[in-house]
Amino acid sequence: MTVNAFIKILACNEPDFSYNGQNYSICWPDGKYYVTAEDSPNDVDLVFQDVDDLLDHWIIQGQPLRLIIPKIDLG
Repeated sequence: MTVNAFIKILACNEPDFSYNGQNYSICWPDGKYYVTAEDSPNDVDLVFQDVDDLLDHWIIQGQPLRLIIPKIDLG
């Protein structure tokens, strides 16, 4: 999947996905992005102001979300 395709999905969905056997989710009430990560319970406290902030600053298994999007499984 490309970053642009993921952004289009994110525009109208609150996706759950897996990466390297771990599960993650994104929700965006009130225009802010909140996340949960099976392998990082403290991520529930993370809030991202916009989609670029989310893509560049949510670190999943040591890499920004933007870099792992081609490898995620939206199941």
